[in-house]
Amino acid sequence: MPKLKFSKTALDKIPFEASGQRDYFDTETKGLGLRVGMFSKTFFVKADVPDASSKSGKRSVKKTLGRFGEITLEQARKELMGYDDPEAGFVPGIRLQLRRGESGDGGKAITLDAMIEAYFAEKRNGDGKPLKMSTVASYTHILRYHFESWFPLTLKEVVKALSPDVVIERYKQAEKKHGPFGARNAFVMLSAVLNYARAKYPVTIKHNPLQVLSLGKHMRKIEARTDRLDGEDFRQFYDGIQGFNEITRDCYLFCLYHGTRSEEAAGLRWEHVDLERLYIRVPDTKNRNALHVPLSCQSLALLKQRKARNPEGSPWVFPSLFRPQQHNKSGHVRLMAAELRAKTGLKEITVHGLRRTFITVGRQLKLFEDVERLTNHLDNSVTGRHYDGTGIDDLRQPLQTICDTIERYMVEGVGAKVIQFPGAASM
Repeated sequence: MPKLKFSKTALDKIPFEASGQRDYFDTETKGLGLRVGMFSKTFFVKADVPDASSKSGKRSVKKTLGRFGEITLEQARKELMGYDDPEAGFVPGIRLQLRRGESGDGGKAITLDAMIEAYFAEKRNGDGKPLKMSTVASYTHILRYHFESWFPLTLKEVVKALSPDVVIERYKQAEKKHGPFGARNAFVMLSAVLNYARAKYPVTIKHNPLQVLSLGKHMRKIEARTDRLDGEDFRQFYDGIQGFNEITRDCYLFCLYHGTRSEEAAGLRWEHVDLERLYIRVPDTKNRNALHVPLSCQSLALLKQRKARNPEGSPWVFPSLFRPQQHNKSGHVRLMAAELRAKTGLKEITVHGLRRTFITVGRQLKLFEDVERLTNHLDNSVTGRHYDGTGIDDLRQPLQTICDTIERYMVEGVGAKVIQFPGAASM
């Protein structure tokens, strides 16, 4: 984190960030920082406070002081260090309050709504990067859907209002309405927020009220999904997706032929596609590693068809055109498990099951390492990190073998003989 001597001139010169945030610290006033984002600069104080649960015996906490421009540098320093009040005498600074565990009011007035927002704004992944905006939006939507009536509660009220009986009853209601997976998912998310609040405001939240669910074994363990196409499912899937409009149908097929995640296929843009050099490169994926893979004969044919038939000027490979009443705000199609099951009659299949199918077929063909690379799974072994020189051209034949097998299963059935599809050798 950069350090510099704070002055109005120096702070004015600090450029806004193109994305994300960066913290600067004052060399003159210990603990005074400036967080610079894309549109704002905000003063904050950082202090180490005692924490018996930590190995080091302490932890770092932060508190916002105000935006630069709305308060001056002198005011920020005054708030941090403390000041003399003609009537009250000396008022301790924020840094001293934090060290005492006071944290202003100890977080008592912070609402659950504000705490959720702060959690996602401050949370980082293992690589130190903030959560993706789409992830934050998805998680926030889930929390608001399940717990909106709790959002206005302050943290102090949360501790009092969410008694064990209240929590257990709300969980049972959610489980009955949304199933064990939906209920568990929502309560685990909220529990993470409250654990974070407990770490920031230990004076106010001395325990997580949702802990009763895990201690009492109320939340059923959810087994990992295993749905995928198998046997005659391939032909049933292929016949069923003919009931979709051609763009949505092609998107489902693209998912299957490449084992992509739903959002990576549906949100594919033409700028990510190179039809001459026969590859796609998606820079922003779920694991933050660019997806860079070749095209097979099957996926190339799909993309050429979309290029020829899509509206001119659309940035999306799979734009949403056919159902304006359900138009996706993003402008591209949405792949929905419920619709896929309804069209195909496959009761257990999900969109992610198509990714599992691709991986399973590849592994059955003994293409273990190539499947990992084609599906953007990281190889964190020493060999994978430092010695693997596999390039995109090395993956063309393995991908084509997988796609030929999948196409054969869909058209002729799993028991059919192996055949060579036209154009496969040229790839």
